[in-house]
Amino acid sequence: MRTSITANWRRFVAAAAFAGVAFALGGCGSGSSSDTATTPSVAPPGVPTNFTVVRTPEQTLSADLSWSAPMTGGAPDSYEVYRSTTAGAVFQPANHLVSVPAEAGKTSYAFTDNAGLTAVNTYWVVSAKNAGGETPTAEVMYKPIGGGVGGGGDTGFGNNFSAALVFADDIGIGGAAITGTWTNDLTQIDLNTGLRPLADQVSALLARTPPVNTLPYWDPNTIFPLDGTDYYKQQTASTWQGEWVAGASEPQHVSATWGDNLASQSLTVNSVIRVEMVLSKTLPVGTTMSTYKMQSLYGAQANEIQGTDGTIVPSETAFVFASNAHLKIQKLDGSGNPDGTPLYDQTLWTGDGPGFLAGEVSVAGNFTYGFVWNLKSQVMPGDVTTGKAGTYRITFSLDDTSPKGTTNNTFIDSVGTSGFLVSDKEVYIDINVAP
Repeated sequence: MRTSITANWRRFVAAAAFAGVAFALGGCGSGSSSDTATTPSVAPPGVPTNFTVVRTPEQTLSADLSWSAPMTGGAPDSYEVYRSTTAGAVFQPANHLVSVPAEAGKTSYAFTDNAGLTAVNTYWVVSAKNAGGETPTAEVMYKPIGGGVGGGGDTGFGNNFSAALVFADDIGIGGAAITGTWTNDLTQIDLNTGLRPLADQVSALLARTPPVNTLPYWDPNTIFPLDGTDYYKQQTASTWQGEWVAGASEPQHVSATWGDNLASQSLTVNSVIRVEMVLSKTLPVGTTMSTYKMQSLYGAQANEIQGTDGTIVPSETAFVFASNAHLKIQKLDGSGNPDGTPLYDQTLWTGDGPGFLAGEVSVAGNFTYGFVWNLKSQVMPGDVTTGKAGTYRITFSLDDTSPKGTTNNTFIDSVGTSGFLVSDKEVYIDINVAP
């Protein structure tokens, strides 16, 4: 769309947003025979379907958008995302947020963004666009969740930890020192782990009539039946916690695994890239830890919801959280050498939210180091000479000393099929980003 659009055209565009009308980009005809010169040779796309805006799991002031390809009209070349805090006229050039390429065979897209969001009503439109026109959806309203509780979670229910976890330095994921041991007794739970339940959730359970004194707590209002089995959903009042141990008394030898999306997805300069690193270990022979069986209930990608039927499963492996984790993202030149200053070079607890490294519990109840990299909004360092597209090296390492003053006792023995092992304290993966 042109920024020099007339006021009448703006009013037409705004009305079209609610009607799902496609409009040509070639300009307004006069009704004369010259109209044929502006008639597009490509059929405009139909309206994108199944458009939803939902909360980004485990993040405040953020939203996930997803939609499916139009059922009618020409094939879209791109999807255009618009956002405004004012209802009724979202579909305007000033509200354009991002252009998403319509890749071949791709029928949906999940977009995560938190830049500028506040805990007020926001209104969203997605349009399908090609040379023949641009067809918008109706507006969708969403109010982001803001603020925080306990160790920095959102104001809703977060994910319950369902797996097994070793705290390598006896430091919890929020940075507090662990003093207790794993227990299902709510009055004895060590809140310094940063795992659910947090302090306010413990208080709420103890205040019930009759009081809930032990975990797990299965809320009957959160049951989701699937294939004849009742499951209790994540991100609800139902509360459980897989087994964890404090592990600073001995060295922790781990395998490092990068998130699958870094190698399997097509990434562009307009992508929001989810960086994940998992450290895990095999427990000593004859040793198991209690975990909960999880099941995917509905949704996909960032919008997936999982739950448990309450079945406890002994596990011979565990995730590992080392508080001295370090993440670096560096642009490379055409020869594979570092180009300019790193985009990110940070430890844990540098900040909160997207753009900061954190320990997180996924919707499956597993543990991961997570980092949301909004490449679309990335301001490149001034000394980077090769632009935004190209190759990036993402490095995960273990510092000799953590931000909490603990000494490293975690050692990487191997890396997954994606990435390279540099030493027992460093791995990296190279990713390609298209224009």
